[in-house]
Amino acid sequence: MIKVTICGAAGRMGRELLSVFLNDKEVSIVGAVEDAGSKHLGQDAGLLAGMDASGVKISHDFDKSVAQADTVVDFTNPKAALGNLEAAAKHGKSVVIGTTGFSQEETAVVKSHAERVPVVLSPNMSQGVNVLFHLVKEAAELLGEQFEVEMFEVHHDLKKDAPSGTALQFGRIIAEARKKTLEQVAVFGRQGIVGERKKEEIAILALRMGDVVGEHTIIFAGQGERVEFTHKASSRKTFASGALRAVKFLKGKKSGFYTMKDVLGIS
Repeated sequence: MIKVTICGAAGRMGRELLSVFLNDKEVSIVGAVEDAGSKHLGQDAGLLAGMDASGVKISHDFDKSVAQADTVVDFTNPKAALGNLEAAAKHGKSVVIGTTGFSQEETAVVKSHAERVPVVLSPNMSQGVNVLFHLVKEAAELLGEQFEVEMFEVHHDLKKDAPSGTALQFGRIIAEARKKTLEQVAVFGRQGIVGERKKEEIAILALRMGDVVGEHTIIFAGQGERVEFTHKASSRKTFASGALRAVKFLKGKKSGFYTMKDVLGIS
């Protein structure tokens, strides 16, 4: 049995994590952590997730919660996630991070902690999206720069970062396949007289509306033809299921930095 503490347990994603993890026979929720000011402190985590009582209360005592766990799962924000990771590393606990919006410098900090404990970090925990990362890389290499790349992503109106971490990851993958960096070729929206499109551009457009969980479409456009890849998430359970798979992947690992590519066994 893998003992798990969930950070950000009372949030939208946290409740989905609780729901999926509490239904799995190979893991046990031993901690559910929230901010000190959360109105949900003291509530039963299972009841909060719409399930039977779990006996685990929403708490602000991270140290106590992580001390009881084998693995910490974090879907919070970059600042909180880095603090949680540092504390978990001191306790020698493995960590699964689904938090998005990390800068390159913050990602480097995550990797430094992974020298002591095993860490899975992914901008998107969806198993389908991570398979699509692989397929898009193959397409970028096979189609070459004669195919122009445009993409758009759609999320709910409460999402704070734009473009999504997933869209940026798609952009990085395509840019790297073309021996460039995303910073060199990225275009984030267009307005006014912008002139002709540069062939090497990778354009990313972010849309925010309603309660859309997450959609990403990547378009490779050539002369007389177009290839499109689309992933649509209809429930946050897809991300929770991916995080669960990542938790099981880390069992027995001593240290190292991993992504969902490693979890899924994509070479």
